[in-house]
Amino acid sequence: MSIVDLAVVGGGLAGLVAANRAMELGCSVVLLEAGSEETYAANSRYAGGVFHLAFQDIRSEPEVLKRKIVEACPDLRDPALAVALATDGARVVDWLAQHGAEFGRGGEYPFMGNMLMPFSLRETGFHNHWRGKGGDLLLQRLEASFVAAGGRFIRGARAQELRMVNGQCKGLVARLADGTELAIEAHAVLLADGGFQGNPDMVREFISPRPEHLCKRGAGTGYGDGIRMARSAGAALTGMDKFYGHVQCVGALEDESLWPYPVLDIVASASIVVDATGRRFTDEGLGGVAVANAIAALDEPLSSFVILDEAIWTGPGGAFLLPPNPALEHLNAAILRSDDLSSLAGKLGIAADVLQDTVREFNHALARGCPDTLSPRRTVRPATLSTAPSPIQGPGFLAIPVCAGITYTMGGIVIDADGKALDDQRSAIPGLYAAGATTGGIEGGATAGYVGGLAKAAVFGLRSAEAVARGLR
Repeated sequence: MSIVDLAVVGGGLAGLVAANRAMELGCSVVLLEAGSEETYAANSRYAGGVFHLAFQDIRSEPEVLKRKIVEACPDLRDPALAVALATDGARVVDWLAQHGAEFGRGGEYPFMGNMLMPFSLRETGFHNHWRGKGGDLLLQRLEASFVAAGGRFIRGARAQELRMVNGQCKGLVARLADGTELAIEAHAVLLADGGFQGNPDMVREFISPRPEHLCKRGAGTGYGDGIRMARSAGAALTGMDKFYGHVQCVGALEDESLWPYPVLDIVASASIVVDATGRRFTDEGLGGVAVANAIAALDEPLSSFVILDEAIWTGPGGAFLLPPNPALEHLNAAILRSDDLSSLAGKLGIAADVLQDTVREFNHALARGCPDTLSPRRTVRPATLSTAPSPIQGPGFLAIPVCAGITYTMGGIVIDADGKALDDQRSAIPGLYAAGATTGGIEGGATAGYVGGLAKAAVFGLRSAEAVARGLR
């Protein structure tokens, strides 16, 4: 193969946006996708399709979006990344609409104003969730437009190592499905192969002591290849200890009808989550993503329960799209009920006095209007996907065994606003770019701040391609 201007690793949204945009700008491009199937596994194929930024309408004023991104991610490494997202969020939606994406209003919340059609988030279960829906169709159309423009798309090609010459990235080597190696010379390489959620060893190192006890609620791909290769090339990594995901019922580990939806985020934020001792161990008010991270970090991630009463179950439990009530009831998920907390504790194998004390302290703090005095403290803040805490007082008490559902990891390669990979001195590594979930410094941090995976992937895929094209002039 002759030298190309850009080699893209990964056929998800970030990679396909970058490949198409680079072709538009006159670059020659080859894209390598590890999956061999026609509709290969990709988180963006299975995603709900909501293009938002920090749960704000992506077409809001850039200054508003920047402020909300910074508030959501107080550990944001580089404010320029927030500016890039806030500035180009609407532009990337318009660009996608010109390249086969169909957008509509998918729900009542303002942040759902730009959601891929046909809408997903309408049916429970993995197999009902994505096929023929917005994300799936968008990837198919972006691939078709890329190939029609003369781009080369290679399936079953898993990147192995970068070709570095005097500190500059000059291409890469990939292994094909038949075991042979393919060497590609390129003026630039874009790593867009996702995070490392599909790599149990890396998940164990950075996120959870028991990766096998986390629910895979996405494609299960993202093997950390891009992160590994970039690190070997001298790139800095950041924020490797957090992931985007949700609170799932424990049955989702074995039953595909229970993931990716319904989730228990809103129920958890309205009530409490306890561990095997019957004590709270996290701030439920931070929302489902943060709670899922806290569950995953437990010595045993399958040892936690949401404790609530029938009033919460019939109220917040029935709210939002695909609510857990009645979906979990219809799907026969494990929901334990009792008339009193003592009996409920017995069903859970928890000391009754401990669970009763935990609920009593929680209710007392709410009654006094000072949930922040609890330990762990309880945040109460306006948030789209959480709700104000409610006292747990019956009649009727419930416990739902839960697990952490992991979609994609938030940490990875440090980049600048143009997607250039940076080293520990924050200098760009010539010829090396990254976009999407293989990058870090945008989401994560102490509160597992979440900005929006689709918008992040598309914006930095677009900006990376444009930076590559500028560099070739």
